[in-house]
Amino acid sequence: MSKKQTYLFILAMGLILIFIGQFMHISYLNRVTNNTWTWMQSPYVFAPAAICAFIFMNNGKYWLINTAAALVASLVIQYLIVQGGGSLYIILIRAFAFLVIVYLLNLIKVILDK
Repeated sequence: MSKKQTYLFILAMGLILIFIGQFMHISYLNRVTNNTWTWMQSPYVFAPAAICAFIFMNNGKYWLINTAAALVASLVIQYLIVQGGGSLYIILIRAFAFLVIVYLLNLIKVILDK
């Protein structure tokens, strides 16, 4: 399976999970997707995610580096910008939103390269 097919498969599975959560009223899935969408729209998450997505593009450990960057960025946002202790849930959702942005930018790059 090519990289493009793998990315589109992951995107399709994510969309299916979102639709299942919305139509079957699974509160946990709805809460996670709504919080992720909210943080994806924040410039505090989007800007570093976009920068990291393109800086580390040709690195062999791309997803590992971006996962570490997501956790660091989430902690920095929580303690320097929000200036308050947050729960592990908030920090992980913000890191997940970071990774979703990186994934979508990478998917767009793969689609446009072909």
